[in-house]
Amino acid sequence: MEWLRRENYETLDAETFLRALRGDYRPPARCFVITFDDAWLDVYAHAFPILKEFGHKFIVFVVSDWTKQASQQAIFPDAGTVFPTHRAAEQSVKENRAGEVICAWRHLLEMQDSGLASVENHSATHRNAIQLATGDLRDDLLRCKTAIRENLGRDSRHLCWPYGRCHPAALKLARALDFDVTYLTRRGANLAGGRMFAVKRFTVEDRDESWLKKQLAIFSNPVAGFLYARLKPDRLRAKFFNP
Repeated sequence: MEWLRRENYETLDAETFLRALRGDYRPPARCFVITFDDAWLDVYAHAFPILKEFGHKFIVFVVSDWTKQASQQAIFPDAGTVFPTHRAAEQSVKENRAGEVICAWRHLLEMQDSGLASVENHSATHRNAIQLATGDLRDDLLRCKTAIRENLGRDSRHLCWPYGRCHPAALKLARALDFDVTYLTRRGANLAGGRMFAVKRFTVEDRDESWLKKQLAIFSNPVAGFLYARLKPDRLRAKFFNP
């Protein structure tokens, strides 16, 4: 994050990114969007203080049923809190202990009120859209929409598909439910006037600034980003799509 600021990269919030995709706003040459899926509690405990220090904006995609449960069990971790592995955290959610690992609404509200965080829709249950009947998927997305409106006082029009997966019928439903943009887990470049219902992202794990610098250089060039994504699919995409 320090390197990004030093190199004069600008972060975009959800609405500014949407305007850029529509072609209504010309973003600076050096810009990026940071997203966090599922609203894990370490986003609040560890990432948020760092992002706030450097003034970086970000998007958190919330699973509303998990956050509802977490709000009933919520803790306020300090900066020294050590969280479990991702696999162990997922198990905590399955065991109805979401409060130990998922942001409560109060955490999300604090991040939203900072002016840095955009809290958006990641469904109510995190069930795979590929496996859901249309009626069940509709309920999943609407319940999350309603929960965000009731708890954060805003209407979310950005949707990140659970597991980064969807299909044509799901995209049609998202449009009918008044979403403006949907996000995948797939490498590639995002262009103004491009596919707003197939926003591409690359995953970041335990990587250093030199790796991030390389990724930004690749995906800032549409041709290079397209070719790189075809030659080297995202690890999570390979896991879930089995290309």
